[in-house]
This record gives sequence, structure tokens and C-alpha cells, in this order.
Amino acid sequence: MDIEKMRKWLEITNEHKPSDFWTNVLKRKSPEDFFSLQKNTLTYDIYQDEQHTFVIVEMPGVYEEELTLRLLSRTRLHIRGNITPLFPKNMGVCQNRYYGEIDETIELPEPAEPRLLQA
Repeated sequence: MDIEKMRKWLEITNEHKPSDFWTNVLKRKSPEDFFSLQKNTLTYDIYQDEQHTFVIVEMPGVYEEELTLRLLSRTRLHIRGNITPLFPKNMGVCQNRYYGEIDETIELPEPAEPRLLQA
């Protein structure tokens, strides 16, 4: 489905059902973004033992000094960073990874102590 067909579909649906649903959706995200293969969400796993919770996050291209980890609450871990490519963009032949700002919150299975947070 191309963008013009999607816009026409939006106009038709708004004529028959007065609602701001699609207008609000498209204010937050452009039609092109719905078809983008890149995502700016983190890939992570969470493990636990009797004493610790481990969050393993894939963030290739993030330098430790650009990474921010903090607890928003005892069960919400906030991660912020910038994923930079290893090579200049003009050298890319195929790029499937997301590059750019990451700002995500992960729900932890149990409360954590901020003083014990380690990267």
C-alpha cells in the first residue's frame, strides 16, 4: 500500500465515522514510519538468580560514556544512549540495524536497589 492510498483511505474512513483516532495516530507517527523496517527499540533478555536480576541489552555502537542507566522506580530501568555506526553511511551496502537515539524503559520483574546498578 503506498502513502497516497493510505491517505485516501484515511479520508474515506473519517467521512463515515467521525473520530480523531487516525488523526491522533498520524500526529505521533508519519505514514512512512509504519512501513519502516528499522525500529528503535532495544533487544534485551532478563535473567534472575536468588540474589540478582541481570538485564542483557544489545547495543552495538554505543560507547559507555554515552550510555545512561538509571532507575525511574525500583522496578523501572531507564536506558538512554546513541547507537553510532562503525563505518560512514556512504559505505553501507545493506543496513538492518537501527542507528540513532535510544531512550527506553524496561520493566523489571522485581524491585532493584539503585546503589547496586552496574553496567
